[in-house]
Amino acid sequence: MSMNYEDININGTSSAKCPNCGASIFFNEKLGKLVCAMCGGLFDPESMKSAGRIENRDTDAAGEAEDNKQEFVCDSCGAAVVTDYNTAATFCAFCGSPTLINRRLSKCFRPDKLIPFKISKEEAIENYLKWAKTQKNVPKKFTSKSVLSKITGYYIPFWLIDADCISEVSGTGQKYQGENIENFQIDRTLVYNVRRVPFDGCRKIPNTLMEAIEPFEYKEIKDYNDMYLPGFFAQRYDLSALDMMDIIKIRLDSYAEGIVKHFSAKEYDSFKAVGVHGSYSDNYKQIYALMPVWFLNIEYEGSTYGIAVNGQTGKASGSLPISRKKVYSHAIGGSALDILKYLGLTLLISFLADAAVMFLTGGSASDWFYYGMLGVLWLVLSLTGLLIIVPIVKKKFSDSRFYGSVTIDKAPNIEEYIDLKNQFKMETRDTFIYMSRKIDDDNLKKFAGSSLSERFLNNIFK
Repeated sequence: MSMNYEDININGTSSAKCPNCGASIFFNEKLGKLVCAMCGGLFDPESMKSAGRIENRDTDAAGEAEDNKQEFVCDSCGAAVVTDYNTAATFCAFCGSPTLINRRLSKCFRPDKLIPFKISKEEAIENYLKWAKTQKNVPKKFTSKSVLSKITGYYIPFWLIDADCISEVSGTGQKYQGENIENFQIDRTLVYNVRRVPFDGCRKIPNTLMEAIEPFEYKEIKDYNDMYLPGFFAQRYDLSALDMMDIIKIRLDSYAEGIVKHFSAKEYDSFKAVGVHGSYSDNYKQIYALMPVWFLNIEYEGSTYGIAVNGQTGKASGSLPISRKKVYSHAIGGSALDILKYLGLTLLISFLADAAVMFLTGGSASDWFYYGMLGVLWLVLSLTGLLIIVPIVKKKFSDSRFYGSVTIDKAPNIEEYIDLKNQFKMETRDTFIYMSRKIDDDNLKKFAGSSLSERFLNNIFK
């Protein structure tokens, strides 16, 4: 999150102060709000009215409540995980380093909520393998049982965000009045609330990977309790919700496009939504929660790829590479098969042609003549066929899959995080544009959907 730390002047003061705690507040251009980095308060720049609160958490020193927990810090990548004293870490699942430093908690660790693990390690591996088998040309390392045995159960820190959203939707509508049509310009404001949209606060895990294993089933969410920690590791957040406000706003704004398909105007006989020409979000709230994830980073040809399985639902995904050996193997095998098919076809054509000549000449020539003609004809057809086979082989070896990677699943649509029945409101500002006749409108649609030649003929033979 970037802030403008230049002094701002509101109500004649040299620097705006937070109405909650009195600390200086600064304008965040991503949100369009004033932000207090001390208490997390958000405020409207013009009215200074509260626009929600996004605060940092677990910044105080660890107290007696954390005496039953320990922390492991990777000496290689710096990843820090929290667990109980009976659970030991032997390697870092983020970089694979076996060098871990054990220490007492330096800061408090008190999330608001938690979803317990339901999927065992064995089930997680099985679900991942089922998913991986649906992907093509994945390297063997990513399905190796010895590699996958290192997959680790983590409680990943998530910020569950609530927000009030507004989308401005435009479109066109028609009302049929006998042979006449009333045409309207649609202009409406959709007001809705999104609840518990998850954003992972772990810098070492890509947001796209965590989005790929969504959604989590919030009906099983519980108040945080240390008793769920034994046997698993809990990742500390290193990205606060304030740090992620630009990402949060981008995702919430993207839901504005998704809301259009749920938008209907039943008072019109014909309706078409053009799109969203403005979206806003306000009144932010957060819940600091831990979500169960089986996770492992795998090194391959100098790069790191992450795989993950939802520890509650079992949904698996990953950012996987493509095996060059497998692509080459498929290309060579496919090309060899194409060549054999073509050679067989040319041999059949040559044999039929030779048999036809033998029949027409009554077999008067010597056998060597027919054998020689068969060989020459087959050789000519085979060499000519190289003009066809070579481009096919070249295309197989330049397959785009050779250069790409497995496509990771996308985040769930807005349906997962909005109550369309109880939290959806609509303000209407539709305006009448003009009156048209139904027959003219039908002809216009027919004309618009016809080809240029059809329009030309229609004009001649009308």
